[in-house]
Amino acid sequence: MGVLACNDDVSQFVFEARILDGDGGNPAAGTDATTLRIGIAEGELAVREFEYPIEDGQFDATLEFASFSSVTRIRIDMEGPTTALFTAPPAFVPSASSGFLRVVAAAPSSCEPVTFNAMEAPRADFGFVQSGTFALAVGGTSTSDEQVEFFDALEWDSRLFLEDLSLSPLGPTRAATIGEGEILVLPTGAAPFIFNMLDASQRITLPNLYVGAGPQSALVSIRGVGAMVIGGEAGGAALADARLVQPGGVIRSFELSEPRSGASAAALGEDVLVVGGDATGTAEILLSGNPQGQPVAGVMDGVRAGGILVSDGESQALWLGGTDAGDALRQDTLRFDDCPASCAASAGPTWTRARLRVTVPEYTAMLVGGEGSRDVEEVQWNSGAVAIERVLDLDVARAGAGAIVYESGAFVVTGGDDGSAVRDDFEFCTPAALQPL
Repeated sequence: MGVLACNDDVSQFVFEARILDGDGGNPAAGTDATTLRIGIAEGELAVREFEYPIEDGQFDATLEFASFSSVTRIRIDMEGPTTALFTAPPAFVPSASSGFLRVVAAAPSSCEPVTFNAMEAPRADFGFVQSGTFALAVGGTSTSDEQVEFFDALEWDSRLFLEDLSLSPLGPTRAATIGEGEILVLPTGAAPFIFNMLDASQRITLPNLYVGAGPQSALVSIRGVGAMVIGGEAGGAALADARLVQPGGVIRSFELSEPRSGASAAALGEDVLVVGGDATGTAEILLSGNPQGQPVAGVMDGVRAGGILVSDGESQALWLGGTDAGDALRQDTLRFDDCPASCAASAGPTWTRARLRVTVPEYTAMLVGGEGSRDVEEVQWNSGAVAIERVLDLDVARAGAGAIVYESGAFVVTGGDDGSAVRDDFEFCTPAALQPL
């Protein structure tokens, strides 16, 4: 598919796009697909839709951009009597790209294994965070492998950074978005650092956090605000410290109402709900305008080691999974409603597919993979009810995988432990329907 674009500076610019299956071939070949539909939204311009024929699995399309310098969103569908395939790249600005786009098509509610691209190293329990049309993959690999690489989501290509970053082995690692191009990295085998995706001269900087900020700290990204490190452990003692790392490395200090080691956290707007990390399983809220944590009354959930806290990003959250004091997997959940103003906790739905080492992609309530699991689920809130809904199955089981979700609802999963080996491959997954333009 060729795309012809015009803007104020160049009269014509050919933007090449390829629609592929997971093996790099033609997804329409051997199907009864008859129609290719492409929708495009450019900035504030009206959405445009185009339709092209597919004949004997072959198709060709030329699409003209109205604005080459606007944030552009694309939806692609292939349809036939028994065929339904669709795809969408992340939102992008054509003039800021290389002029080349590859997209992988998948059937609704399925994952397409990708064989034409792999990470530079197998990784599990690693940081994988989207930054524009790229994603940072960091840590979670062997001591002999490169510790950091990036995934080009427009070109479907994984590459190493050109610089010699000279990083020691990071071990299991988590990462969270601070702001545009800036990612806070919390490794097990090294000090926390800020990774800059945009400025090669400032690729790695060390924030002034606190002793004990690391593996036992909660880490959460607050959209449009920064990334927060919460609690942790120093000298065997839990910590009550918390720091908000804002763009440019600006740091704000907070203090928990009690020390926590191994807590979980989720953003509710600009506030943060913090749960666990103590023997009784209490909860508190760190308000954006208050440096002191505010306890949530009546919460005593007990031990939930390795538990997960997900939220709707506004006022509701669900605490699920983890193991109790006897190391038994917990299927019960605890819901939080009307936070922060009138935050109250009550019993939530049973998590029948409870498991450990589940991946929660940033800014979502999705539960991807886990130990021995291909499951992808999503916590959904609707009219006062909360449910854990099945979305689809991965192609293979992946514990400690990396996952990013595009604004369309399509998502990419990579790496993880399948129970036999740590993986370096990718899957492109689509829900039952993509978000409309």
